[in-house]
Amino acid sequence: MSSDTILRQEIRCSLGYIRSMIDSYSGLYSGENLEREVLRFCDEMTGIVTPHPRLQEARHLVEDRCRRLAQDTDRFALRDPAAIAASRAQAMAAIDMLQDVVFEWRKARMTVPSSGRLLRRKSL
Repeated sequence: MSSDTILRQEIRCSLGYIRSMIDSYSGLYSGENLEREVLRFCDEMTGIVTPHPRLQEARHLVEDRCRRLAQDTDRFALRDPAAIAASRAQAMAAIDMLQDVVFEWRKARMTVPSSGRLLRRKSL
């Protein structure tokens, strides 16, 4: 397996928990806070001190889509199953986009082993 495949699987598995939270979110319980939980997990996963513009953009999109899902599933609001399904699909699409951005960001941060040592062999 290539390092790209391993990295992609690692990120996909890490985001699997968020996907299951979004998929099972009902909005019927007062203790549920989808937006806070998803963003906390995203921040822990990236763990960046200096914000990266594309990661920040993807994070804001996830935040917006989770907020929309929470509004559509609010237990005190008129609950439209079609709107809830559309909001859930949009939240999943935002997670997919975040997955791609995290992959690119982590791949760019990986160090490539230097081949300089091989090039400096003494000739006979």
